[in-house]
Amino acid sequence: MVNGGGGALCFAAFLEVKRMKTMSIDIETYSDVNLAKCGVYKYAESPDFEILLFGYAVDGGPVQVVDLAQGETIPEEILEALTDDSITKWAFNANFERVCLSRYLTDLGRSLDPFHEHHPLSQDCARFLNPAGWKCSMVWSAYMGLPLSLEGVGAVLNLDNQKMKEGRDLIRYFCVPCKETKTNGGRTRNLPRHAPDKWNLFKSYNKRDVEVEMAIQERLQKYPVPDQVWEEYHQDQEINDRGIAIDLELARQAVAMDTKSRESLMTALKEKTGLENPNSVLQMLGWLEARGLKSDSLGKKEVKELLKTAQEPLRSVLQLRQKLAKSSVKKYQAMEMTACQDGRARGMFQFYGANRTGRFAGRHIQLQNLPQNHLPDLSEARDLVRQGNYEALELLYDSVPDVLSQLIRTAFVPREGMKFVVSDFSAIEARVISWMAGEKWKAAAFAAGKDIYCSTASQMFGVPVVKHGVNGELRQKGKIAELACIAEGQLVLTDHGLIPIENMTTEDRVWDGENWVHHDGVVYRGEREVMRYAGLLATPDHPVYVEEKKEPVLFRTAAENGYHLRRLCSSIVIRYGDPPARARVYDILNAGPHHRFTVSDCLVHNCGYGGSVGALKAMGAIEMGIPEEELGPLVQSWRAANPHIVDFWWQVDGAVKTAIKQRIPVWVNNIRFLCQSGMLFIELPSGRQLSYVKPRIGENKFGGESVTYEGIGATKKWERLESYGPKFVENIVQGTARDILCYAMQTLRCCAIVGHVHDELIIECRKDVSVDAICQQMARTPPWAEGLILRADGYECEFYQKD
Repeated sequence: MVNGGGGALCFAAFLEVKRMKTMSIDIETYSDVNLAKCGVYKYAESPDFEILLFGYAVDGGPVQVVDLAQGETIPEEILEALTDDSITKWAFNANFERVCLSRYLTDLGRSLDPFHEHHPLSQDCARFLNPAGWKCSMVWSAYMGLPLSLEGVGAVLNLDNQKMKEGRDLIRYFCVPCKETKTNGGRTRNLPRHAPDKWNLFKSYNKRDVEVEMAIQERLQKYPVPDQVWEEYHQDQEINDRGIAIDLELARQAVAMDTKSRESLMTALKEKTGLENPNSVLQMLGWLEARGLKSDSLGKKEVKELLKTAQEPLRSVLQLRQKLAKSSVKKYQAMEMTACQDGRARGMFQFYGANRTGRFAGRHIQLQNLPQNHLPDLSEARDLVRQGNYEALELLYDSVPDVLSQLIRTAFVPREGMKFVVSDFSAIEARVISWMAGEKWKAAAFAAGKDIYCSTASQMFGVPVVKHGVNGELRQKGKIAELACIAEGQLVLTDHGLIPIENMTTEDRVWDGENWVHHDGVVYRGEREVMRYAGLLATPDHPVYVEEKKEPVLFRTAAENGYHLRRLCSSIVIRYGDPPARARVYDILNAGPHHRFTVSDCLVHNCGYGGSVGALKAMGAIEMGIPEEELGPLVQSWRAANPHIVDFWWQVDGAVKTAIKQRIPVWVNNIRFLCQSGMLFIELPSGRQLSYVKPRIGENKFGGESVTYEGIGATKKWERLESYGPKFVENIVQGTARDILCYAMQTLRCCAIVGHVHDELIIECRKDVSVDAICQQMARTPPWAEGLILRADGYECEFYQKD
């Protein structure tokens, strides 16, 4: 009996050893839905969706490819593993595999979550495999500062097995509908039998992807992603699975009304002007000038001024063109394309989409970039659009396009019988940097609930400042000083030749239109929305010089009005082109006495991180009524009032250089800098690390000391990038603000979070839920941020809106 018992124990131990722990997966699929435009959730809902190939490897073993398209079946133990949360499923961009396999298992009649109490979503929403059983090697790559593509990561890590380059052509052949031709017999889809050799290559491609994914995991095993970050990822997936409801009737009617409005406006303008294209700035300016109304611009402000004196018919023409310029329904169209069968848009957020800081990125509809609403009767206007009552809308409002633009947010709605609670942090980045740098007066102002702009002005000028009260006029100066680019890769004219802005040093004098002038260095401003016109890529609010104006104007304004950029070599008319995109952007601090420099042959005003004169101008200081001669002293006053923040920039700069040079850990307050195994890690107070690949310190070709690391540059290629203290500080502050948001999301995990925008949460809840209770929970200080004072404000609404 003793021997028998021992044998049983040994057998049980053997089974335990052989039990599956991990599975690496890659699938190839077919659908008639456009994946890029509609997202994976709608893609996998199509009746024509199917999984063609299922590649997998158990516990790092050999890769198996199941040819589902030709009748092979997935082994039972593998199917069971897919719903077993104790077995970790790995994939690169695991959201795709998880959602597609959810559809596949559902079609097989299998339960996606046999133990519903383990699923974070309510049972009626448990349409997808539990995210808790999944990990994503793309997230791991992003955490390490690597590219967000399998091909890119494989190349940077110099893996033995690389992603096969034939993949794109094979996907185009087998995974999307094909065009009917006489040659292909009029078919709309390519099957394995139509090209057996290509199909065998496709199976090899599927197998190779699994091998590359496993090689990435093996290469990165020394740098594991913290469990806390995986918990955040799982919650991100829950939010994407839950989705947010779209009022599709509103979206459909808005698109129809916009079409009708544009046709009506263009017809009216053509009748009144006789112009072939009344939307052309140059044609319209010429038409107005021929009738005695000369203007250099048709920008928003200029048209507003012209309308004060314009007589008919010029006045009505300007009003019509003003309305036409507002027309845009791309967001509504994105809603229609993305919404699933139940009317909810899913997959709106990409975890670690900004891998320098770990912040989320928006996808598809892009909740992070919605027009604000200012209509006092928002609900009434919304009802008219839902009813398709174009005539009433046109009668009651000055501009139908403007109304449609303001109603975009309201297309996001809670479920029947529910409400939205919208809660966001107050001045989160200002609070974080004050706490990190030890700027105690500012922290005390936050703790006391004071108006930070009044407190800043009071500190700067040494007098009490009260909003709408004593010295209230100084609050505006405090605001403009507290708040404040050029895209990476843009060439700056220097006395050493043309140099990409990110590679500039203080040794390089810049041309200010009159002289070679010194500056205080280049600063990194993060990833921003940019515009491209006439060879210049910059943020829409960057001040540029134009031939038509003495003072600089915003880049957006120049583009809207066809202004000629002031150039060294030529004069080029700027016109609208591609829509804004995101890019890494930089600026130059204090470029000579006039605060300007030449980039991409264009004369621009410097803005600068940390409150330079240019920054104040770019933020609209002049428009706020602050005389230009006061801006220089204002900058110095702000810096004098915030000495710890200014010192913090250069403490971080020194810490990074010391860590890289001496390979020792360096602390600045509660932030640790460590360089090891070819990586620079900046450990934030939360314990999460920011990663910089292959950091170096040395002299640049002009003799200045530089810090560089490898990353994705402006050309979207992997290259060596330059950085220094203030750039790293921006990453640290934004990364910490992101960690605070994630902590709040974890704190509010019992709530149905349906969206988040920057530092704001959108929660779908019962109508009796307290807004104050949610705000109090959101404002809880994380245990790792002792002394940081947070505040969250919120409101409730029956559809999404700005309060």
